[in-house]
Amino acid sequence: MTSPRHVLLVEDESAIAELIRTALDAAGLRVTACPGVQTAGRALGQAGKDRIDLAILDLTLPDGPPDPLARRLDDAGIPVIAISGDPDRLTAFPVAYRLEKPFRIRALMELVTTALPG
Repeated sequence: MTSPRHVLLVEDESAIAELIRTALDAAGLRVTACPGVQTAGRALGQAGKDRIDLAILDLTLPDGPPDPLARRLDDAGIPVIAISGDPDRLTAFPVAYRLEKPFRIRALMELVTTALPG
């Protein structure tokens, strides 16, 4: 049996995080949700052999900018979907996949399907 794909969700707004988590769960994906950069960094370090296949990363987090975390994810070969309500920050962020808040869950799920490897 193949284990479900694993998504690291980094979003500090609980209502948005819960909405995204629900959609990802419904798609059969396993989600590790983190409210900030520090918890996401720890989750990434603890993943070990339980590989993270994709990260969804809010660009405005309470404990600092997510840039070092994004570089770490990129170095590990993990695709990142950046989400933000700041269009200028979003455009300048160095990732292949971006989605401006507010967004439709369908648009996010289409990006998830595109970004997931294999």
